[in-house]
Amino acid sequence: MNILDLLQIDGIQAEHASNSEWHSPCPECGGRDRFSCWPEKVNSNGRFMGGRFVCRGCGINGDAVAYFMKRRTLTFLQAVKQLGLDAGPMPERTGNRTWQPELHRAAPNAAWQDKGKSFMCHCTEQLQRNTEAMAWLQAERGLNPETIWAAGLGWNSRDLYQDRAEWGLPPEINSRTGKAKCIWLPKGLIIPLIDSVGNITRLRIRRSEPGDGDRYILASGSDGKRALCLWMDQRAVAVFESELDGLLVKQEAGELIGVVGLGSAAMKPDSELHGRLMRAESVLCCLDSDKPGSKAAWGHWRNYPGFKRWPTIRGKDATEQWLAGIPVRAWIEAGL
Repeated sequence: MNILDLLQIDGIQAEHASNSEWHSPCPECGGRDRFSCWPEKVNSNGRFMGGRFVCRGCGINGDAVAYFMKRRTLTFLQAVKQLGLDAGPMPERTGNRTWQPELHRAAPNAAWQDKGKSFMCHCTEQLQRNTEAMAWLQAERGLNPETIWAAGLGWNSRDLYQDRAEWGLPPEINSRTGKAKCIWLPKGLIIPLIDSVGNITRLRIRRSEPGDGDRYILASGSDGKRALCLWMDQRAVAVFESELDGLLVKQEAGELIGVVGLGSAAMKPDSELHGRLMRAESVLCCLDSDKPGSKAAWGHWRNYPGFKRWPTIRGKDATEQWLAGIPVRAWIEAGL
C-alpha cells in the first residue's frame, strides 16, 4: 500500500493535482487542500517506503510508514510489515537514546531574589506609567489589565548594566574585551517567572529595540530550563512557545485548560513538568505553525499519552490567530 491508499482507508478523498501529486484535507490539522502527497515518490536514500507527504499548514511530513505509525500507533517494524514493504537493513543499537528530562532546579540564590524582586517592582511601576506599552499589550497581544498585573509584567525604560556580585553571581571575564562582565538588563518588556512559593526563577526581557540582535534576553542567573506553568487542577494542558501566548489563552479559557509557556520551541520539560504531562488526559501541543515549531512538535512531545498536535488556524501563533478574529476559547474547545 502507498500513502494514497492509506488516505482512502482513513476516509480522506484526495484529488489529482498534476503529474504524481495529489491534494487533500490534512488528517491532522484539517486544512483543506494543504496536504500534498506523492504515492510513487522514493525517500532521499532511494528506497520506496509507500510515497511521501507534507502538509503546508501544520508542517507534518514523511513517508507512508511514518503516516501509518502515527495514525495507528505502531512501531516502525509493525508499520512496514502491515504495509507489505521492505524494512531494509536495521542499524545496531549502540545505546539508549530515549530523551530524559533534566532534574527540576532550585530557585536562584537569595541575593538574586532580592535584586530580582526590586527590579521587577520598579518595572511594574514603570509599566503603569507607560501608556504606549500598555496599549500595545492590550491591542496587539489581547491581554487585559488584570492579566498583565497578575503575571507581574513590567517595563524597563533603558538599558541597565549591573554588578554581578550584587546579584550574588560569581565574576566572569569577557573573553573578547578582557573586562569583567555585568548583568545586562535591556530596555523592553519584563516577563518574570514566579514559582508557587513566590520565588522569581527567571527574568526574560522582550527587547523593544533589538536591531540585529536577539528579541528575547534572559537576565544572567535566570533558570533558562524552567517553563511558565499556569496549570492547576485542569485535566488538559496546552503547550505554547511564547509566554505571552500562554497568558492570552489562560485569560480566555483558563478554567478549561492549563497553560505551559516554554519561551522557545527548543525548550524541553524538566522532571517536575514531565511527570505532570505524563499524567495529563490531554496535551494540546500548540507550538508555532512555522518550521521550528512544527519540527519540535513532532519530537519528544508526541511521547506524552495525551498528545495532540493543535496548531493555529490562522497565523503562526495564538496571538496572530486572535488578531485575525478567531476566538481563543472556541479554538481551545475544538481541540478538547
